[in-house]
Amino acid sequence: MVGEKMNDIVLDLDLGSPEEDALLSIVLDSFITEQLSHDLDEAPQMMVRTAFRPSGQMCKEVVFQSRKWADAFKSYWEVQKMQANAA
Repeated sequence: MVGEKMNDIVLDLDLGSPEEDALLSIVLDSFITEQLSHDLDEAPQMMVRTAFRPSGQMCKEVVFQSRKWADAFKSYWEVQKMQANAA
């Protein structure tokens, strides 16, 4: 799910397991490293927060300053998640 708060673009990621939470950390690091290897002058500005649904389920909110980076990460996350599930 993608939402906007003021100028922030927020990706709400429901994590189904501790393994998926660990995968998110790895994917975030990989995404930033990959982006920096392409262009040191332009890097994603982002923040990760832990949030809880009204049901008590934990989720992560990845907050970006730019829709470009939010869309790029969302696509990257989906691909990495599919590859991890296939392994």
